Amino acid sequence: MKTISNQEMSDYTTELQSFITHTESVFTKDIGDMYVVYSYGTHFPIYMYDHETEMWFGNSDSYSPTTSRHQTLARPQVDGMYMVTSTDLVDIIRCGGYASYSADALMFGYRSVSDFQSTYKEA
Repeated sequence: MKTISNQEMSDYTTELQSFITHTESVFTKDIGDMYVVYSYGTHFPIYMYDHETEMWFGNSDSYSPTTSRHQTLARPQVDGMYMVTSTDLVDIIRCGGYASYSADALMFGYRSVSDFQSTYKEA
């Protein structure tokens, strides 16, 4: 894993490249078919790319001024992204991706897939 500066994060995130910052506060993990960018630990993912569905997800929650800065600096340069809460993003990751999460949501009725359609943001 390459050690990079905060200013390089967006480029690495856009290219789905593994990295850790010099301060070790932002890092990536490849989990199954997902590329995940974390800020200050795995409890707060800030971005996730699902290779299976070819979809980007971003964390719409804020945690601290420093984490907000990480979110700005690490934001991938992509045309669109689904912004979801921290809880939802963690759940998508725990389910193994958006397809599995959606299947669980439909089976168990805890979330409507249409909720995500209204959160899609064009860059």
